[in-house]
Amino acid sequence: MKKINAIIVMLLLSLILASFSYITNSKQDPMIIRHDKDEAEFIKLAERFEKYMCHLNLPDCEGTIIADQWAITAAHCAIGIAEKFNNGLKHFVIVNNEEIEVDKVIMYKEWDDIQKNPSNYNDMTPLNDIALVHLKTKPIGALQAKLYVDEDEVDKLIYMVGKGDIGTGLTGVKGNDGKQRGATNRIETAKGKWLTWTFDHPDTKSKYLTEYEGISGPGDSGGPAFIVKDDTVYLAGISSWQDTKDGPEGLYGVVENYARVSHFIKWIQEEMSGTDSKSEPMLRVEPKANAIDDRPKAIDINPNALNQYVGDYKLKETTIKIYTEENGTKLYLFVADQQPYELVPTAKHQFTFKLSNEYKVEFKNLKNGVFKELIATQPEGTYTAIRK
Repeated sequence: MKKINAIIVMLLLSLILASFSYITNSKQDPMIIRHDKDEAEFIKLAERFEKYMCHLNLPDCEGTIIADQWAITAAHCAIGIAEKFNNGLKHFVIVNNEEIEVDKVIMYKEWDDIQKNPSNYNDMTPLNDIALVHLKTKPIGALQAKLYVDEDEVDKLIYMVGKGDIGTGLTGVKGNDGKQRGATNRIETAKGKWLTWTFDHPDTKSKYLTEYEGISGPGDSGGPAFIVKDDTVYLAGISSWQDTKDGPEGLYGVVENYARVSHFIKWIQEEMSGTDSKSEPMLRVEPKANAIDDRPKAIDINPNALNQYVGDYKLKETTIKIYTEENGTKLYLFVADQQPYELVPTAKHQFTFKLSNEYKVEFKNLKNGVFKELIATQPEGTYTAIRK
């Protein structure tokens, strides 16, 4: 789980991230890779597993498709969806580039202890950090990972995938570029509810060092640890927390802790089949009957018109970069050390963050075919950035 750092004054994102402060603690789960490999190789590695992924469409967190209408993630991620349900809102995840509505989340028994006693959060041992997400419709073109049921995980090679923060074992966490990466490691312990492995330096003599050595990054919580056997992809673990040994996050030597799927296999199967009568009802959360779809309502816009917004804008010491992707059809906002955020056109020269309609961008002062001002609006105020 991650420690959350808000950008001073700007990034429209600060309050989004702060709203998830209940999962803040000193142990993080930094996609960090070994320093002596080309990062393009880690990006290529992730492509193999993309269709198994369920991006939870929150400020952070991932999941894995495991059945026609089921995904699995960490409980500390699912609680963000449950909170939206309790606030009368709908929630949509992204699978194979398609937005799909969630109609139920189920957190493992006793997970609510963390809500009742947040002061105990740093003691990770008693947590059951696992949850199921039920989708209203079956994802098109998605692939399903099989659940790893055997208890022989030790020494197995695992593949991690996610779009979380990046860096290397030498530098630690260095921000986010929105790209999905994969990494490998080898399971060292499999005890009770946890799988663990260490981020080994390339010069180490450890038998656990792997070719694409890495660990998950902030934003990758709930993401998968896959085992591939006979060309079949199995889900063995779910990203939960990282022990930094009281040092900086994301450096060589930190230890990953993933929820162990084989330990929870009976619960998973019973919940998906609807036969677990012992689970506490309070841990099953569904959207209210009159739940609101609060996604930004997009208007049609000629893609050629997006070029007039593209550029770098200065807000005090912060540079806000506006650029296009997907052949110039989508507009993005980027600030250093943060992931790119897609902007949805909602009015003339006005855009809303796709992640939340509380964060808006308006462009003003058109001169010579480009806008000179960017007006950023968020709940705490409005700020003006000037084109560089």
